[in-house]
Amino acid sequence: MNSSTHPARYRLAAIDIDGTLLGPDSRVSAANIAAVAKLRAHGIRVVLASGRRHENILNFHHLLNLEGPIVSCQGALVKMAETNRILHEHCMPAALAEEVIRDGSMQGMTLIYYRTDGIYISKHDAHTDLYHSRGGDELIPYGALEGLAGETPLKIIWISTPVEIGNRYPKVEAHYRGRLDTVLTYPEYLEFIALGVSKAVAVKEVAKYYGIDREEVLAFGDGNNDVPMLEWAGLGVAMSESTPGAKAAASITAPAGDPATSLARAVAKILVEPSLAES
Repeated sequence: MNSSTHPARYRLAAIDIDGTLLGPDSRVSAANIAAVAKLRAHGIRVVLASGRRHENILNFHHLLNLEGPIVSCQGALVKMAETNRILHEHCMPAALAEEVIRDGSMQGMTLIYYRTDGIYISKHDAHTDLYHSRGGDELIPYGALEGLAGETPLKIIWISTPVEIGNRYPKVEAHYRGRLDTVLTYPEYLEFIALGVSKAVAVKEVAKYYGIDREEVLAFGDGNNDVPMLEWAGLGVAMSESTPGAKAAASITAPAGDPATSLARAVAKILVEPSLAES
């Protein structure tokens, strides 16, 4: 943990979207919008870092009046919002993507495939309806995704029931260990990304671009996919309703309260009452 948590120490804040910026209703509360503005008023650059697609994150980027890079697809892509200049990109190797598709199809999973030009799905069903309700992305029906052989996607998601995903995860993680990284984001989602991809690596690239040291970076998150970022940042801040892994990885946790304003309470803890961040 840092020896100092005074806000003047920080120059960059990386903020997760689902469960952090957004409340349970998938909306950004007025309090969280104001909190982001406070960060910027203190001279802290803000970058959104999410598993969502770049084009989806743009909506929130504009809502918050941000500028500069966006971290998307669990850190597989970092792209400037204004110019589309790519600062960092790390796709999944084609052969491994084919293996993930083949394994998922054999196990009856609904498959979601992130290409740079859109999100492709193996079929429309209740699982894709749930996925769409959470993110709002256009989902492009493709059928048998084996037809995408030779492609290098940003990530692939298996979707099924929480019980099915939970039962299969240990064997799947062991099977791909050392070849791909896997992460459970929602109870229904098992995500596959290239080995070494994480929000931490992507935010590090953003910090490097601006000449900002690790110790000058804040990170706000709530989920398993935020763990590397929370561990890497100079100060990792978990939301009040975070997963156990996220809370363990963070230096501090937002005070308890309404999940829709957890980010605002976390920012207040650092900016308004910096001494509390020591607790």
